[in-house]
Amino acid sequence: METRPLILGGRVGDREVRFELGAGLHVVGRSADCAVVLPESSISRRHAEVEHLDGRVRIRDLGSHNGTQVNGTAIADWQELRHGDRLVLGRAELIVGGKPDTQALMTFVGDRPSTGVAITWHEIAGRDRGERLAPRGGGKRAELFTVLAEAGSLLVSPGEPEDLFEPILDLVDAAMAPERALIVLLDENDGEPQVRASRVRGGGAAGNVMLSRTVIERVLGERVSFLIEDAQRDAALQAQMSIISQGLHTAMAAPLFDNQSVIGLLYADSADTADRYTTDELKAFTLLANCIAVALTHARYHTMEAEKQRLDTELGAARRIMATLLPAEAPAVAGWELLTHLESCTEVGGDLYDVFPLPDGRLAVVIGDVAGKGLGAALLVSSLLPLLRGLAGSIADPSDLVHRLNAVLFAATEPIRYATLFVGLLDPATGELAYVNAGHNPPFVVRGDGATVALAGTGLPVALMDEGVWKAGAASLAAGDLLALYTDGIPEAWNADDEDYGDERLRDLLASLRGRPAGEVRDAVLADVKAFVGEAPTSDDVTLVLLRRLP
Repeated sequence: METRPLILGGRVGDREVRFELGAGLHVVGRSADCAVVLPESSISRRHAEVEHLDGRVRIRDLGSHNGTQVNGTAIADWQELRHGDRLVLGRAELIVGGKPDTQALMTFVGDRPSTGVAITWHEIAGRDRGERLAPRGGGKRAELFTVLAEAGSLLVSPGEPEDLFEPILDLVDAAMAPERALIVLLDENDGEPQVRASRVRGGGAAGNVMLSRTVIERVLGERVSFLIEDAQRDAALQAQMSIISQGLHTAMAAPLFDNQSVIGLLYADSADTADRYTTDELKAFTLLANCIAVALTHARYHTMEAEKQRLDTELGAARRIMATLLPAEAPAVAGWELLTHLESCTEVGGDLYDVFPLPDGRLAVVIGDVAGKGLGAALLVSSLLPLLRGLAGSIADPSDLVHRLNAVLFAATEPIRYATLFVGLLDPATGELAYVNAGHNPPFVVRGDGATVALAGTGLPVALMDEGVWKAGAASLAAGDLLALYTDGIPEAWNADDEDYGDERLRDLLASLRGRPAGEVRDAVLADVKAFVGEAPTSDDVTLVLLRRLP
């Protein structure tokens, strides 16, 4: 029995995504060679693996930096999946089975029709030919231009592009009285055509609309409008029984051309054998599509400008919050060299750090990374750091400290917010370090002889679940040893070849810098990351906290 495709749908950042997977093993990650590509900085190159075999679906994490959750529970080994299960990978969220389809599906089939009419944009709107369609007399022709005149009002309509879909379909209805009408827009990320709105006469479901691949490619690539006058008699389409079985009789497709580029297409069809679309109607349909495209682009620019203003305001507030919370410099501690560094990307990220003395003489060393960016991340940092400072003054054990911190943050934080966190309590006199690593990148202890020790995770990120276990770890720093703490902006920095910098490269570099002053170590690490990344854009903050016990 043939295995039905597995659908994964959801959101990656502000983008809606939908993946259809056949039987087999499928890697999910940021790398372009993954079966499910999620281009988001919180996703590891090979983040997770989905198995779809014999009707059974399961997932496992592939050692990703930010982990994989199923219905709010972090997983590592294989976990069975059911329809409707919620997957969280880094900051991406997917639903098994996808979200319920409210729009039509579009399938490319076959070749171009053999008897259809194709008209280029220049044949309709070319100024040199003077062949713009004009109303002569009354009847259908005049009705079409009444609709075109009404389309002009869309150009000054406020709101987002989605707000225009229903008015657009009203116009198509009035002009063409179609059985079905579709608004198809090119995805802004991958350029693939996606049905964004549809309407069926009588209010039914649009179903799966079968379209000729060649027709669609020409409409989108060459600004050609197509008219299929009679699909039931078209020799090329007769071989495509999936089209004929829909009862399609006559259809039109026109480019949504905004006078600069094609942003999608407008489609209408009918199964009414008593009528068929004409060349004049195709011309009017094309001009209507032009008005619609200009209106959609205008609305998109208006939305982008409003969003930019909102983000500027939000980012300004986030920067002010972060500036007041993060220490400007590390405190002076006898016998130790301390250095902190945070290099922000263009957005306000969720990196955090703190170094402060405790009443018992120990030194608290903290580094973390809040999921997300902008004001939401800054607000969680504004709760986390003061709370941590307050609790650390009265709770001596780091595991108890993080357990209490998690309980308070989970109760006060929205579900999508959590933080990886390393909390170390250092005795400067002895060099003894007690710590908890709550899902953070493992800090490195670099010995004077170049040997390195990774302080691996001892529990889940904080605010991820209401209950958890955080074990305390221990390390000892001798004279000349270096403790290097960092955020994922370093190991997950990638170059133009989509290669990660990686924890191992950082570890080897730190080992080669043994015995060097903290300032030289910082400069060497930042220079090496910059050289590795090259001209590739940065998408995450880079944070370093270095503690070196003086010889």
